[in-house]
This record gives sequence, C-alpha cells and structure tokens, in this order.
Amino acid sequence: MKTILQNNYKEKLANLNDQFCFYLFNREELKQKLNNFSTSANPLFTTDLFKNNEYSKKIHVTFEKLPEFQEKNETLNFGAYFSFSYEFVSSYIDDVIVFLEQTNGVSLSENQQKNVPEKRLKIALNQIGLGLPSQELFSTLEYCRLRRNYFTHVLDALNSRFLSLVNNRGSVLNTFWTSARSELDFTLQNVDEFTENETIELIKILRITLIEIDEFIGGILNKTKVAEFICKEIYEQKPTRINTEIVAQRKKKVLTIAKRDFDMILSDSEMDKAVKTIGRK
Repeated sequence: MKTILQNNYKEKLANLNDQFCFYLFNREELKQKLNNFSTSANPLFTTDLFKNNEYSKKIHVTFEKLPEFQEKNETLNFGAYFSFSYEFVSSYIDDVIVFLEQTNGVSLSENQQKNVPEKRLKIALNQIGLGLPSQELFSTLEYCRLRRNYFTHVLDALNSRFLSLVNNRGSVLNTFWTSARSELDFTLQNVDEFTENETIELIKILRITLIEIDEFIGGILNKTKVAEFICKEIYEQKPTRINTEIVAQRKKKVLTIAKRDFDMILSDSEMDKAVKTIGRK
C-alpha cells in the first residue's frame, strides 16, 4: 500500500533525474566540442574562440583553463541536484505528517514541529504505535540532510553529529544499500566532493527511501479515515440526499479511488459511515 502523496513525489524526483541526465548530456557535448581543439588553442581566450557566445566575455579565460572551470561546475551541479532531491524528500515528510494528522490522529507539539524532518517523522509514527520502518532509512535521511547542509551552507568542517554518523553508522549504511550503490561510501568524510556516479546513487537512494517509507505508512493508515478523506475530497462540496442507490454509487467510486491512490482495498464497513455522512443534506 501507499499514500496519496507517493505518485506526486515520485514524479517530481523523476523529473529532476531527467534534468540531471540532460545536464550530463550537455556536459558530454561540451567535452566533445572542446576535444576538437588542438593544443595551439591553449593560450587563446574564450572571446577569441567563442565569439558568438555572449557569455564568453563573462568568463574571459584562456582555453587551457576551461577544464578547471568545468570541473568546478560539475561539483556545483552534482551537489545542487543531490540537494534538490533531498529537499523534495523533506517536503514529502512535511506533507505526509499532515496527512497522518488527518487519517491517524497524529499531533506534534510546537517543540516537536521544530525537530529535523526524520525526527519529526519518527515522532509521528511512534504516536501511531504500529512500529517503524527500518532505522537505516532514518539514518540515510540524516546523512543526506547533513551532507546537504554542508554543501548548501558552505561549511568549513563537518559538525560533530555528521562525524559521529559517518564513523558509527557509515558501515551499516554501506551494507544496507549494497545493491543500490557502487561508488557511494557512507564512511568517507570528503563529502564536499561529488562524482557523477555518486550523485546518481544518492538520488536513487533518496527515491527508494521515500518509496519504502511511504509504503510502510500506507500499510498503517486508518482505513476508515482514508474513506472519510476520500469522501471529503469528492463529496463535501456536493451535498445530496442519501439513499441506497447513492450509497452504492459512492462506495463503488471510493473503492476505485482507494485502489488507485492508496493501492488499498476498503471493506463496506470501513466506507459505510463516510459515504453516508460526508456531503449529506
């Protein structure tokens, strides 16, 4: 099972991955173009070699310095795409906690709402009392958050929490994600450096983490409340008199939506109250 949020966020991450692939495509095209120049071009400036490019004046460096610019640009882009991916997952956590407030009665205090995303999520799920997803998923989110912070805040050194996580949980995360990584190493501390394969693996791991958490949450949703949620969405603004035919029609539609959006099968009893009371005159 899943929540109604999964498809939307999977699509966002897929679109971001497409943009990342487009960046890699453009980078490869540029590399091939630069390789067509001989060494005699090294002392020439970008304004000489790329006269039709209005931005050659902005850079205005010799050709031999372009590979250094490209390398720095790669690091910036790799870090940025990874950071955007984490932001999507963080936004998902915010939204899924709100959804759990509607379906499972979760309520975070003002202080708890100030916690970091993975801690807020753990608090919310603990309130439901039906267990938690794998701890490694929470550790992965923490790793990605701290690494994102290090990159986006341009920090000079790793904070103590990040060092502790890398030293104490890095090997565990490497084992947990064995099938999803080849280059990414959770035990390394040079987290300001991003390679192409490492970035691809980080984005993939964030997507898998979101899906696994969402499927766990989908399995513990209060089905009666899910039926109520669906009915409010489609019937609250359309009040009508309730009779046997209307109830049957509503149950059929709610069943379809529950299967489509939640991969969930609802029983008659789980739908009964909602279809009879939501939107009723």
